[in-house]
Amino acid sequence: MNMEYKSSIGVEVLIALNKCFKRPIHPFNLEDEGKKTFAEWEFEQSKRLNNYYLPEIDLLKEIQGKTILDIGAGSGGKTTFYALNGAKRLIGIDTEERFIIQARDFASSKNAKDIDFIVANAEKMPFQNASFDMCVMNDVFEHVSKPEVVLKEVNRVLKPYGKVFINSPPYFHPYGAHLTDLIGIPYVHLLFPEPVLINAYKKLTLETKSAEKRINLRFGIVDNREQITYINKMTITRFEEIIRNQGRFKAILYKLIPLKKPVGFLLKTPFREFFTKMLVYVGEKN
Repeated sequence: MNMEYKSSIGVEVLIALNKCFKRPIHPFNLEDEGKKTFAEWEFEQSKRLNNYYLPEIDLLKEIQGKTILDIGAGSGGKTTFYALNGAKRLIGIDTEERFIIQARDFASSKNAKDIDFIVANAEKMPFQNASFDMCVMNDVFEHVSKPEVVLKEVNRVLKPYGKVFINSPPYFHPYGAHLTDLIGIPYVHLLFPEPVLINAYKKLTLETKSAEKRINLRFGIVDNREQITYINKMTITRFEEIIRNQGRFKAILYKLIPLKKPVGFLLKTPFREFFTKMLVYVGEKN
């Protein structure tokens, strides 16, 4: 990936404006500072995942004794958390080999049993039909390039009446561009065009110890143009359309969680895209 950035008025304005905002805590920065590994951060965040599904469904009860597939396992923190909290068998997959290596090391450090990690793409998984009781996709659905294909594959590898758990921040979330490790401006992706975001981010990586890693993860070339390929720009409307048309799962739970409780009433208006913290879905295989 090209590490060079192109300066412009837009890039300089974004960087200047960015100095006025505090960046959210991000695992990449914690790792650079030697405070916490990505896996350790994921493990801690896993303790909060159940809150998204409560009170309707208790995720921690659902995983008991189950064979689970964790799509987008990252550095293994979430997968390891499930393994240590009652799951029978865990397999985590991710497309990034370096994450899988970290995941194996982290699971071993926690003495997690019956857990494995595989480099694999969720669009074509190396598992037999009906292999899993459950599939979890925590903060992952907004990243897959072909979500309809992924859901088809999830359906294939789930056992009859198996369930898929999805929680995902929508694209118009204040930080839906997923650049918050370096850019703390809320809704920045609505204020600046994509080339400006890319070049400003690249310039900001010069301040870090992991510039190449960050850039390679975030950006890619599509149709001869550099783009933010780390996300698929999944909106609430698009998600609902995908779920409505897929025909493979029966919805057990679907809800939107507001950014803050006082703005919850806005989720019933056309402005819901901008005030939703997380969309939450549980589907049962038909």
